[in-house]
Amino acid sequence: TPPAPTSYYGVTKLAAEQLVMAYYRDKGLPACSARLFSVYGERERPEKLYPKLIKSILTDSEFPLYEGSTEHKRSYTYVGDIVEGLARVIERIDACVGEIFNLGTETSITTGEGIRIIEDILGKKAQITVLPKRAGDQKETRAIIEKAKSLLGYAPTTTAREGLEKEVLWYKHEVHGKV
Repeated sequence: TPPAPTSYYGVTKLAAEQLVMAYYRDKGLPACSARLFSVYGERERPEKLYPKLIKSILTDSEFPLYEGSTEHKRSYTYVGDIVEGLARVIERIDACVGEIFNLGTETSITTGEGIRIIEDILGKKAQITVLPKRAGDQKETRAIIEKAKSLLGYAPTTTAREGLEKEVLWYKHEVHGKV
């Protein structure tokens, strides 16, 4: 399907990807592009969904969430699976030059499911405050990884539960009460 992003974020991602590909076509720079899908895990930026959620639950503070976003579906992909995919690109760089790969998991979950997993891990409910809908939010993104599977042998293995358990553990030991 030809890319047709509807958000400014998506437009900038596509523009960057095409800039790299143009430089490859024009100058012969041996490059490829990896599209990373909803990466989460240890060392995730603090303003992202899961660190904000974990912090709000641990500190008994409100968690702002945009109206309707609990139903948004994402291919939330554990950082370790992404690193594995990128390592496979480097190992097979000759086969990857000029290519575009989706790196993510084929399993999508809703934001609401992710929130419930975190609540279950922490044994406590989030205090959600619903904000007005945010313009440009995608209702669903899903990684189609057939190309990465066939050319790279890419096969993500971490379930959302497993990855979120690792992120919560890391957050509690490395961030909570320290930052």
